[in-house]
Amino acid sequence: MLRMLRDLTRIAGAKVRDKSEEAFSVELLDLKIREAEQNLGGAKRTMAALLMRLRAEERSAGRIAGEIADLEERACEAIARGRDDLALQGAEAIAELEDEQALRSNTVASLKTRIEQIRLSIEKANRRLVSLRQGAVAAKAAVAERQVQGRIQRSLKGTTSLREAEDLVARITSQSDPFEEAGVLDEIDAQLDKSSVRDRLAEAGCGTPLKTRPSDVLERIAAKAADKSQTGPQAKPAA
Repeated sequence: MLRMLRDLTRIAGAKVRDKSEEAFSVELLDLKIREAEQNLGGAKRTMAALLMRLRAEERSAGRIAGEIADLEERACEAIARGRDDLALQGAEAIAELEDEQALRSNTVASLKTRIEQIRLSIEKANRRLVSLRQGAVAAKAAVAERQVQGRIQRSLKGTTSLREAEDLVARITSQSDPFEEAGVLDEIDAQLDKSSVRDRLAEAGCGTPLKTRPSDVLERIAAKAADKSQTGPQAKPAA
């Protein structure tokens, strides 16, 4: 007995947990979607910052390349004029710029790699987010449908109103027709009335008729017609 009670309690608790989880599932799903949107927004902002840094590094690399080209041209002219000292200074400056250019080139390559990785991650996350939103719409529709079905089932379980309505319909339909009832009452009254016996005897031809019958009228008219046919038309007097 105690084991049965424990099982029933466990089942009831599981049902309550299921209902609670379903009640908050929509809110929890919306929360997860918002968190995913925030994470995706953060990734986009990171990618935007890296793109801005990449463009700055590319501008710096272009500027350095321009400075190197200018110094090389000037160093060549210094050598042509016999100013090897100036050409050496130009060469030293070019060497420093080339080292900086190599460093910035590595930075640009690294930034491009990171940006491409983040871009792929953003595209993948965006596809998953779109799928998640679609799933959320389907889940909300399913929860709403289950709630409607639950309300319908609960309303159908309360059969008192339905039973009362059915009894009312049966009571109304079982009531006798007032016109039919009036006819039956007239028949009963006629049977109880002694004058109805005299009417039935008169209708059967016993005694003097109480009412003029159409058959008697027709018989009288036929007799008159026969008399007229036997006497014929009277002769007209001479002028």
